[in-house]
Amino acid sequence: KKDRPVQLKGSNQSLYNYGLIESGDDDAIRGKGANLTIDNSGTIIGGDRGIRLQDKANNFTLINRETGKIVSENQAIRLDNDAELENAHITNYGAIESEKGRAIQSRGPGTTVINHGTLRGNEEVIEAREDFTLENHGTIALNGLSWDAGTKTWTNTGATNDEDGVQFASGTADNYGVILGTDDGVDIDEGKVHNHATGVIVSTGTASDPLDGGNGIDIDPLFEPTKGDERVAGPLTIVNEGYIEGVNAIGADEASTAEVTIKNSGTLVGRSGNAIKLAPNQGDSSLTLSGNSKINGNVIFGSGDDSVIIDGLTPTSGMLSSGIFDGGLGTNSIIFDDFSISDILSFEISDALIYLSLGVGSNELLSGKFTNFSSWTFGKDGTFSTQELASQFSNPSAVPLPAALPLFAFGLIGMWAGRKRLSA
Repeated sequence: KKDRPVQLKGSNQSLYNYGLIESGDDDAIRGKGANLTIDNSGTIIGGDRGIRLQDKANNFTLINRETGKIVSENQAIRLDNDAELENAHITNYGAIESEKGRAIQSRGPGTTVINHGTLRGNEEVIEAREDFTLENHGTIALNGLSWDAGTKTWTNTGATNDEDGVQFASGTADNYGVILGTDDGVDIDEGKVHNHATGVIVSTGTASDPLDGGNGIDIDPLFEPTKGDERVAGPLTIVNEGYIEGVNAIGADEASTAEVTIKNSGTLVGRSGNAIKLAPNQGDSSLTLSGNSKINGNVIFGSGDDSVIIDGLTPTSGMLSSGIFDGGLGTNSIIFDDFSISDILSFEISDALIYLSLGVGSNELLSGKFTNFSSWTFGKDGTFSTQELASQFSNPSAVPLPAALPLFAFGLIGMWAGRKRLSA
């Protein structure tokens, strides 16, 4: 064991480790120079950092094999901030873990992380900046957080509070695995997050209070690069085919103004009661519901001209959301691509809420609650104002809304079934 067992100086060097590299209270490996490659099948233990890159160590490549383990007291992999090191490429099949710091800290532009193994840390597990690329097939989680795929539940056994799973300024994150943080699951300024069908992104909150946390995906107001000036964040796209949970499943900082495009065919769970909560001055944004979309909580838009698009939805719960859709300020639209106006069973307005029910197939009902939407489009039938629809439909039940909505919906199902039998 040495204070710093390996020191790489100069460009185009490669290190292959099949055994043990262990430091005392220093870095296990320190590299200076471009195009360095570390291929690890053994164990690297850092008393400070596991691997630390400095000076002009651009285009660094790390391959941590299935048998590879990189552990450290502080950052397991660190590319120094002031060097603005570019284009690091890290592929992990094994374990990269930090006891007190981050698993990967790479603040230069163009970092790529491909994870098939386990990344763990006590701070943000991955911290990156602009032009970041993530492909996760494994686990990215704070120490003390775990996910049970069988029960689809998480456990917090004392993880550090207020820390993210993944934090980056811009780029693309494709998640097929598990990402867990106590603050935000994924914290992003601009770019794209795609949570695939097997993907899980969760903000757990603290061990004592699951409401004392952040968002599954958090939208920041400013783009903060390593190189160049800070500015207002640009557009963000979120595609969810898997599972996202947090105080809000998707939430924006109060100062956020960017356009946000959300496409959901998976599950969004907001423990606060809001599944999606955009900022008051959020730009023009949209939410598309398709496939097996399930939303547990309200959907809150900002002041832009916003839209909710229902296209290719397979209704399983009978509800577009367990909460309400609030369009906020602006000119806001609901678009039912697969429905005609003849599918409407009811269109009721009560206390500024609009209750809409549609007949789907045989003996199925799809319904939702809306406020602050003024435009309604139904397939080829065209677009109607709220007033135009309200004038055509009335409550066939004598039971007042909204207190008796479940009973009312039950009656509509019967009415829809009867209509189908008559038209058969």
